[in-house]
Amino acid sequence: MQDTDVIIAGAGPAGCLFALTLNKDISVTILEKKAKEDLGHDWFDWVDIKSIEEYDFAKYITIIENSPPVSFYSPDGSAKLEVPISGRVDIDRLVLAKTLVEAIEKRSNIQILEHAVVIDPILEEDIIVGAKLKLKGQKQVLRAKLIVDATGISAILRKKLSAKYQFERELEPFDTFRTFRKYIKRPKNYDRREHKVYFGRHNGVSWINTELPDLIDLFAGVPNFPNQISPKQLVEQLEADLKEDFGEEIDLTPIRADYGGSIPTRRCLDNFCGRNFLVLGDAACQVEPINGCGIASGMLAGYLAAKKVNELYGSGAELTKETLWAYNYEWIKRLGAQYASIDILRLFLISRNESDCNFLITHKIITEDELTKSMLGEKIRVSLTELLRKLFHGITRLGLLLALNTAIKDADKMKEIYLNYPKQFDAQEFELWQNARDKIAKKYYRKLRMKVEKQKTMTTTSG
Repeated sequence: MQDTDVIIAGAGPAGCLFALTLNKDISVTILEKKAKEDLGHDWFDWVDIKSIEEYDFAKYITIIENSPPVSFYSPDGSAKLEVPISGRVDIDRLVLAKTLVEAIEKRSNIQILEHAVVIDPILEEDIIVGAKLKLKGQKQVLRAKLIVDATGISAILRKKLSAKYQFERELEPFDTFRTFRKYIKRPKNYDRREHKVYFGRHNGVSWINTELPDLIDLFAGVPNFPNQISPKQLVEQLEADLKEDFGEEIDLTPIRADYGGSIPTRRCLDNFCGRNFLVLGDAACQVEPINGCGIASGMLAGYLAAKKVNELYGSGAELTKETLWAYNYEWIKRLGAQYASIDILRLFLISRNESDCNFLITHKIITEDELTKSMLGEKIRVSLTELLRKLFHGITRLGLLLALNTAIKDADKMKEIYLNYPKQFDAQEFELWQNARDKIAKKYYRKLRMKVEKQKTMTTTSG
């Protein structure tokens, strides 16, 4: 197989946008396990238009409509918060995939190898120089100057690199969501319009979205805890709610999606690059931590990384962690700091039980404004009057109130730490930055690991 300048493993939005942003004199081979016509998830997603509108790759995104306000319900459904999250638009993932593939097919320097299953990196003296793959049942090898892992949560290449690259190999189970999604036909006489999100049900997120013109969107995502309910079972519970609202005659036959998967739901990796190597999108955990959405963030990563690679190719510089580091800095500055702040609140919420989440929403210990700001990674300021109100309503759960207050402060601190991410790579400075980050994150991870061990013990005892 003929060598190429750049190998991209995975033809998702991040990998395709990276290829399209590279200069036309750089040869690119995209290795994709699916056929081109099968690319893209069979569902709609929202995109934070503010994170992409200043870049020219917005031209690949077809907007369906502005995302409607979200109603966040307590896990038991007894109370809700109305959250108008502005700046988000809905897109069709299948349309996005088709648009990107069509753009790639117009570029003579880019080829997509369909049904190419990436197996392992090719390592020489612990440095990646290519990829091993299976193409139409035959084992092949392909070498390149730069190898890009855009394989999603599986992160096939990142996980198999040598220790020299210092990448995290595996994610904590509770840093991932197991998900299931299904669309059914919206009955013509069903007038209710609401994006109804159950926040904290089984420590996850589930929803019934009846804002779509012809469809009803059913989704469930739960952290990967031991003995956790399956997201498909949660969707079936949502269907039962619909039957109760509408009647037994509602048709639950799936129109789109009707499948599940796993997604990362945590802050990004500390670093996205190394010698001859880049990681993009879900493989780098470049996602919104609460819901795992990563379309705009992954495409932004592809764009920023490709711009830096163009500069290095043009100058003849080597592709190393030091020379590629600006990609880390730019993405974390634009989105990573915001997402790191949100991640602390995610860790706090999944460490609590449903009773705590019911209490926080029912008594408006978390307000609409605070939830909106937390979803956007903005600083939450509580007035004296609001603090007194929280104390009055939260006095019976003072420990919960204090823990929430600590989490809000930690979220602000974490954002500041990420905003001070090292502009250039220096091993000592980077270690100091990681230590500052760990000082906050590790206490939440300790609590969650204890929760996991407790659930494992309970499962073993009951078995």
